[in-house]
Amino acid sequence: MSVVFTLLEATRQLANVLREPVSKEKRDEVIARIEQLLDERERLLAKLPSSLTAEERKMGQEILALNAEIDEKLQQLKQQIQFDLKQTKKTKTVVKHYNHPYEPLSIDGMFYDKKR
Repeated sequence: MSVVFTLLEATRQLANVLREPVSKEKRDEVIARIEQLLDERERLLAKLPSSLTAEERKMGQEILALNAEIDEKLQQLKQQIQFDLKQTKKTKTVVKHYNHPYEPLSIDGMFYDKKR
């Protein structure tokens, strides 16, 4: 089995993992699998030969097409994670304010008198 074929299979597996909807409960498992596949692909890319046959070039074109899809899906996953982090931060702020309603909101502000 050639390195290019193995790389194509790893790329297909990665694309399939990213095509599946990711729930918050399973997100850590999915991210671990993505990292594993990315590491495998990186290792295979280092082993690529300098000259390729026509069949390997065709597989390379498929890998490039899948890479575009993978990049898009990884960006979407990143945005989901950033959104969830913002929501968690907002929730913490609201809970803190609810638990301590008379705590001052801002300590670093100052009042400047314009009359001077």
